[in-house]
Amino acid sequence: MRMDDPLWPVVRESARRILRLEHISIKIPVELSSEFKALCDEISQNIPSRLIFPKVEYVELDHIEIRRTDIENNDDGKLIVIGKEEPARDVCWIESDKIQGWNWLMESCHDLLSAGYPGCIGCGGPNSEAEWNEDEFRTKRKLM
Repeated sequence: MRMDDPLWPVVRESARRILRLEHISIKIPVELSSEFKALCDEISQNIPSRLIFPKVEYVELDHIEIRRTDIENNDDGKLIVIGKEEPARDVCWIESDKIQGWNWLMESCHDLLSAGYPGCIGCGGPNSEAEWNEDEFRTKRKLM
């Protein structure tokens, strides 16, 4: 994915979340299992201090979901959705076909890991140190 693609910022933020957060689960179709395993292997090699890896659930949905597994209260835990249907405004939404969006997300994860993320300063890309505002991103994107 090119940096000038309108979805690049949300794909990059989604990749940062996957690499930074430990208690997550990913709902993907079984045909993406090898890509998921390759991601976990690369996380293990590049972040040796990490002891908790993403969990996977193989499901056939029209979208892909990434959720927190350490949630409390009434939070449904959704962090990222890849698909055509818009989720809640606090969820990173990669608006695309689930397979294409997954490929973009994996590419961004691999790029960040190669750059040393999350252990390096600034290698997360522009605005990686600021808190992500999904609502603001979607509003700006609609104006483009």
